[in-house]
Amino acid sequence: MNLRPLFIITIILFQSCKQAVQHSENALRPKIITEQTPHDTDDPAIWINEDNPEESLIIGTDKNEDGGLYVYDLNGKIIESKTVKGLKRPNNVDIEEFEMGEEEFSIAVTTERLTNKIRIFRVPEMTPIDNGGIPVFEGEELRAPMGVGLYKDADDQVFAFVGRKSGPADGYIWQYKLEGDGQGNITGKKIREFGKYSGKNEIEAIVVDDELGYVYYSDEGIGVRKYYADADKGNEELALFANQNFTEDHEGLSIYQTDLGTGYIIVSDQQANKFHLFSREGTNDNPHDHQVVKVIDLMTNESDGSEVTNASLGTLFPKGLFVAMSDDKTFHFYSWEDIAGEDLLIAPDGLPQHTKNAIHPKYITEKVVFDTDDPAIWIDKKDPSNSFIIGTDKEDGGGLYAFDLQGKIIKEKCVLDLQRPNNVDIAYDFKLNGKLVDIAVTTERSNNQLRIFSLPDMKPIDGGGLPVFTDREISDPMGIALYTDQKTNEIYAIVGPKTGPATGYLSQYKIHSSPKGTAMITKVRDFGNYSGVKEIEAIAVDNELGYIYYSDEAYGVRKYYADPKKGDEELALFGTKDFGRDIEGISIYKNDDGTGYILISDQQRNTFNIYPREGAKDAPNNHVLLKSVELLTLESDGSDVTSVAINEEFPKGMFVGMSTDKTFHIYDWRDIMPE
Repeated sequence: MNLRPLFIITIILFQSCKQAVQHSENALRPKIITEQTPHDTDDPAIWINEDNPEESLIIGTDKNEDGGLYVYDLNGKIIESKTVKGLKRPNNVDIEEFEMGEEEFSIAVTTERLTNKIRIFRVPEMTPIDNGGIPVFEGEELRAPMGVGLYKDADDQVFAFVGRKSGPADGYIWQYKLEGDGQGNITGKKIREFGKYSGKNEIEAIVVDDELGYVYYSDEGIGVRKYYADADKGNEELALFANQNFTEDHEGLSIYQTDLGTGYIIVSDQQANKFHLFSREGTNDNPHDHQVVKVIDLMTNESDGSEVTNASLGTLFPKGLFVAMSDDKTFHFYSWEDIAGEDLLIAPDGLPQHTKNAIHPKYITEKVVFDTDDPAIWIDKKDPSNSFIIGTDKEDGGGLYAFDLQGKIIKEKCVLDLQRPNNVDIAYDFKLNGKLVDIAVTTERSNNQLRIFSLPDMKPIDGGGLPVFTDREISDPMGIALYTDQKTNEIYAIVGPKTGPATGYLSQYKIHSSPKGTAMITKVRDFGNYSGVKEIEAIAVDNELGYIYYSDEAYGVRKYYADPKKGDEELALFGTKDFGRDIEGISIYKNDDGTGYILISDQQRNTFNIYPREGAKDAPNNHVLLKSVELLTLESDGSDVTSVAINEEFPKGMFVGMSTDKTFHIYDWRDIMPE
């Protein structure tokens, strides 16, 4: 029996159907259409070049047994030198930041359907770092991986969610933890199976909301399903939405962020050549109730995958970029302002990081090698103009960097090759061998100890380090603040670990001289409540008023007496509704009369919340938000501030905030709180 004529008729009918696809007169036209791939485009991902956004890249799959990952510039031109060919039906692709040892870089992960693997490439080099691929769905009859979405959690661990051509009614998606193997490659370990499947068509499109911690996937022809991205939060289905008014298949998913927690979930209505946009944040009463906001017509044909960013990518895409696959072997690039029209929000300046009102620093320090975290300002009491800034470079092999008042590194005062120094603080007039010396104390997390250095020469006076949390199973010291008793001049270190108990989270150590002539510590108490939500890192002490403040991240700011003889009663818990997500660095601007300001980093919003140091009238522990100031720092962890008149540039004091670009930002206090 000859089936060839029937086969030809089938092809003709299929092509006729494709030609019948219509676009509305109002369909948005793309700014750029890419050059064609040889076979069949499917899914794009956007890599942001943070140093030069106009040189950002689009990586897209060409889905064929001799397919590849094609790399495009923002004009849609294929960059042959970066394109990876010879992949066996690469389906979907996603990009995430990955830490391996002392390095942080971007990775692109794609599913290679015909080999039942995921492939991992370093971006922008596009070199393989997976030893030929990581097998997925091992032991299953139904494998054929298709969809992939990457997730980076609050502890900077990276996970891949992988879907397949077909699978069971429950446990359709598998989640893999990606880790370095110590040899420069990445391995994957399955940590859970989850996710319902209707059985109607297939599940391909997956997207992850890193900030909010959710994973979404399209159950084609049914709707979009939502789950927690963190495996330890369980496998409960949180929502099934987008289950009305779709023509046929639910396809590509992408998320546009307008601000912390807000934005749009974009879903392809494939056969209608439309995209439905739903509220990212849900409703006021239910964060899992995602209502449709807008439906838009695009010139894409039967779009599978899509990707979006709110980053400003230069003159072509100043307010962000939306990329969607089209079935003519291309990808279409749309400017976000065209997508938004008059109905949707546009992230400020195309970025959620800063608005035009952000306060600019007077100076930005030179970059450290790895990862800045926490600064401290040392004041030269004899000549404040000789003061300098100490900042941690938080990585194994990092150190304490010293900067002058213009942000230049003072090489002779830097202490290098410390093992993950986290936070740092300074105290004055420590009595060592009968002499008074200023000290800088840092937590050395990987060695589970404190390090103490004399100032201003930055010489070690601790005999090589002082162990902390020796009575606990897990040490990992992170936060530190120093307290000087105003009556006895005794100096104490208040230290916080990476994790700890619900009560007694912090430990307080007295710093004193040893018989050997070095500094030593003696523990005097454990104290402090902990919510268990995230961790406690930022600690600050008000020496003159005698209080300790610390950030219980994602929960609130807690206040205690600094003098251990006054007991362990919690005096205040404030700021519980004032922050977007992580509550970080704390610093205290002090006036001589006991008034002043407590500045606390609202990390992901790039703002600092300011509270009255003195509290309210007749209620010194009632700290109510005064104002928020937006700075040019990026996701600031630690900070420090002084009210001392340092020089003509900083006559009312200085504020220093960490920034994620390996720098610290130095501000004139008058810019933060104008008189």
